[in-house]
Amino acid sequence: MLLCLPWAAFHTDARADPRKDWDDFRAGLTEQAAGPTGMYAIQDVAVIAPGEAAHLPAAARAADLRWARQRGDAGAVTLSYRDGKAMLEGKGLAAIDLMQAKDHQQTLPNGLTVRITPYEDSLKAWLYNPALTAQRFKGLSFFPYDPKGVVTGRFTRKDVPVAVSHLDSRNHTGVMYWVGDVALPIQGKTYTLRAFNKQQDWKRIDHVLLFFTDKTSKKTSYGGGRSLETHFPAGAAPSSMTFNLNTMYSFLCAHSQYYNCPINLTTFVPVELKYGEKYPPSGK
Repeated sequence: MLLCLPWAAFHTDARADPRKDWDDFRAGLTEQAAGPTGMYAIQDVAVIAPGEAAHLPAAARAADLRWARQRGDAGAVTLSYRDGKAMLEGKGLAAIDLMQAKDHQQTLPNGLTVRITPYEDSLKAWLYNPALTAQRFKGLSFFPYDPKGVVTGRFTRKDVPVAVSHLDSRNHTGVMYWVGDVALPIQGKTYTLRAFNKQQDWKRIDHVLLFFTDKTSKKTSYGGGRSLETHFPAGAAPSSMTFNLNTMYSFLCAHSQYYNCPINLTTFVPVELKYGEKYPPSGK
């Protein structure tokens, strides 16, 4: 099962007030972790190809529900992906196309929530149980804000983004697009890092992603890597980009087994990057 990291789950923009950007980043990441459809509330995930469906058996307790490929009992909740629609149907539910639903999600009568993430060749179906958050979530930790972490680098764009196959933390392959390089000054030295996006069409690209490991990795930050991003108007990547290292966040697989991370796309920076999110708490 290929589960891709939802990098754009929260929006950071180092062109804004960097300190406020850091405050907003921490609040947004904490909300994403602790909310009723947050990282710690994930109960199950399924990837559904066109023409396929996944089912939630009606007979099971809410806490025991998992996606099944076979329908089973007549009262099952079914999510089918056909003709560009993600139809959610079942006992006690009015049929709804999650492609058209607010936030692509719907709460079920039993209190669980189904949300979808559409991709070009499939959709990912997330099942959330808000009761799990209280059991799992222990809070997030961050390095103190450091104004020296706001740095401006030179971006060299690739007019034709290059597809790069990556192996993720669950031994599945995926594709990211190498859209250019960033020459980024960090602690007195300039490092060249590949910039990525999940889109290959420059008309749709509105941010770049950098993937790091450093001398804090496996010690005070997540060993698999951290991400850093900056945003701009779609298709208009500037040659000079400002990044707020204070908004570096752990690959989301640090928090849940249901995420996959592009662990072979990271660049090792041989210094301690004491910025952004620290090592996640136990109990994920």
